[in-house]
Amino acid sequence: MTTTAEPRTADLSDLAVGDKVAVRRNLDHPAWMKQVPCDPRNGSTTKLIRDPEVVEVLGTSTVLDRREIPAVAGWGGREAKTLVRLPSGFWYDCATGLQDGSGSTLIARTADEI
Repeated sequence: MTTTAEPRTADLSDLAVGDKVAVRRNLDHPAWMKQVPCDPRNGSTTKLIRDPEVVEVLGTSTVLDRREIPAVAGWGGREAKTLVRLPSGFWYDCATGLQDGSGSTLIARTADEI
């Protein structure tokens, strides 16, 4: 089992409807970390660390939809991106593997890669 949250970017660009993907937690996301006390001289009384009790692998899923988001130039614009949707309703960025708008979960090409 992989413990890093680095997504596998090269394998996701050609995902199509019906492809199987592995879904796992991004263990570096604050949603899966725990707060512990720390030295207040560091500027805070608490800090976030990885929670060893959190299981990384959530399971496998199937791509239901694929969407190409075009770039918008100028102030307030955005870069082009390709998203895929899983049965959970969440969209995932094919460039990073991260859940779009959150990053708390990510996908990998197959369950064998995690």
